[in-house]
Amino acid sequence: MTIFLRLLADKDKATSLATSCAALRAGDSEPRVFDVAPYSFRAVPGAPFAYWIKASVRNAFSRSLPILEATGRDVQSGATSGDDFRFLRLRWEAQFQKLATSRCETTSGRVWVTIPKGGSFSSFFTEWPLVVNWRNDGVEIKEFVSEYRGRKGWGYNWTAALNGHSQYFRPGITWPRRTTSGLSMRVMPSGCIFADKGPAIFSDGDKESILLGILALVSSKPFAVLVDVKLAAADAAARSYEVGIVETTPVPNMNIQQQEQMAVLARSAWSLKRTLQSDEETSHAFLLPPALRSRQADFHPPLIEAELAHIQAQIDEIVYDLYGFSEEDRADISRSVSEVA
Repeated sequence: MTIFLRLLADKDKATSLATSCAALRAGDSEPRVFDVAPYSFRAVPGAPFAYWIKASVRNAFSRSLPILEATGRDVQSGATSGDDFRFLRLRWEAQFQKLATSRCETTSGRVWVTIPKGGSFSSFFTEWPLVVNWRNDGVEIKEFVSEYRGRKGWGYNWTAALNGHSQYFRPGITWPRRTTSGLSMRVMPSGCIFADKGPAIFSDGDKESILLGILALVSSKPFAVLVDVKLAAADAAARSYEVGIVETTPVPNMNIQQQEQMAVLARSAWSLKRTLQSDEETSHAFLLPPALRSRQADFHPPLIEAELAHIQAQIDEIVYDLYGFSEEDRADISRSVSEVA
C-alpha cells in the first residue's frame, strides 16, 4: 500500500500538510490521507494515478458496461480552419439572408454556418456567436486546408483537418475540449459545423429524445468524475477533454422509461438555461433588455438557478443508480467534484 495526501481544496497547504501528517502518525482518521495499492490503478485504462477515488468507483471501468461510443452513439472531433481570422465571423457580422443551416443552402447563395467552437463552461445550453464561411459546401476552406497541408508535407487531404465532415449539420451534443470549470456538455442544434475545439456526440437516427437522454447522462456528476479519473489531472487548468478520453468512458444502459425521464429533465434544464439568456441582446434567446425583462413573471434568475440545481440533483441520482454506486461512493464523488470545481 502507498500513502497519498490530497490538499487541493486547502488554501493553507503548509498547515494542512502538517495536520495530515500528524494524524497519519497518530493513526487518526484524516480525509486528506489516502492509503491505496498502486496496482488498483490498473482497473482504469492507462492506469491513471487517480488515488483519491475509491476502488469501487474505479472498478466501473472493469465492469461489463458499454463505452460512450457504442450502441448507436458516435463521438467525433471537428473542423480546424487553419486561419480563423479569414474564415470565421461573429454571427451579427453576417447578413441574416446569408446564413445557412444545410449543405444545400450553402450551394444556393448562403455562405455562413454556425460553428460551435468550445467556449466557456455552460451545461445544457450556451450561445454560439461564431459562423464559418462554408460557401459551396466549404470549397474555399477545403482548398486552403489542402494547400496548407501540402506545403507542410502532410499530404493534400483536407479531411484530415475538417474532421467529421459527413456529420456536419446533424443535431448532437458538444463540449469545450478545455475549460477551467470541468466537463460541460450542451445541446448542439442541427445546421451547425462543429469545430476541433468543440467535439460532438451523435446518435443514430438523430432522435431528439435519445439525444436529450444522452445529454442528461453525460452532464451528470458520476460521468464527469469517471472522465476525470481517466485524466487523473490535479486541477481544472490541467484538464483537456479529448475525444479519445470522453468516447471510451463507460456508461450504463437505460431502459425506455429511464431514457424518457432523462430526456424530460435535460429538456427542462435547456429551456431554463435559455431563459436566463433572454435579457442578453446578443443572444438567440433575447426577448427584452434587463430593465424590462426583470418585470416578467417567468424571469426570476435566483428561482431559475434553484430549479436548475434541483434538476441536476435529480439527474445525478438517476445516474448514480444506473451505475450502481453506493451512498459512500456518491459522497466520495461529490467531494471530488467540489474539490476541483
